[in-house]
Amino acid sequence: MQEDYERKLQDQKDLFKQLGIKLDALSIHEKEFPIKMRGYEKEDVDRLLDEVIVDYERFYDIITDLLDKYKEIQRRQAYFEEEKRQWSAQRAKLENTNVVDRQVVDEGIRALERSLEHFRLNIRKEFEV
Repeated sequence: MQEDYERKLQDQKDLFKQLGIKLDALSIHEKEFPIKMRGYEKEDVDRLLDEVIVDYERFYDIITDLLDKYKEIQRRQAYFEEEKRQWSAQRAKLENTNVVDRQVVDEGIRALERSLEHFRLNIRKEFEV
């Protein structure tokens, strides 16, 4: 349990450092103030700092959750971009295939027309005789 808490604090320090935040929960907790005659009550300061620590930990949890969601969105976007790229490539391939098929069909039609013309000519020759 202690290891998890220490790891979480270290992760929090690293993240806050990246974000330019100077204080983390542990540094707030460990902060000591000098005692003076007409200063604040130590218990009041400790209670306030405990509330600040709770807020810092809540902020950290929210930030890490948002970063995880952001990374997931980026991962999904990359996946959809790849799917889109593959779909476009497949579509282009099919379009090229369709062009080839049209050429084959056109050539087949011309060949049939030539065959029909030869057939007509042969029939005419047979009946002319």
